[in-house]
Amino acid sequence: MKNKIKEKDFYNSIDLKDKNGNVWGAVFVSTSKEFGKRDIILMDEKSGTHSARSITELINMLSKKDVSFTDKKRVLEFLAERLRILEQDSNMYNFNTSKTKKVTKKDKK
Repeated sequence: MKNKIKEKDFYNSIDLKDKNGNVWGAVFVSTSKEFGKRDIILMDEKSGTHSARSITELINMLSKKDVSFTDKKRVLEFLAERLRILEQDSNMYNFNTSKTKKVTKKDKK
């Protein structure tokens, strides 16, 4: 019988809590559908989901939501660890993806 996956087994996201300890959102990081790229997503219960193009943009988004300095540091540490793990995972596999050269008229002659 297969073991059920428990919520605590997932570690691609980190919860964001308000001053009272209530979860109001989360930051999620995962591989993108483009090989070698990463998606960084801020999920907010009230304003919806937003994609960050960079870590700096994410920190600016968190600043606009009055996230404390300590929580921003916690998010940065989480991102650093997750991105390191994702990089190791992608280096573990050799996809042998050769880049195809665009054939020009010169090449045909």
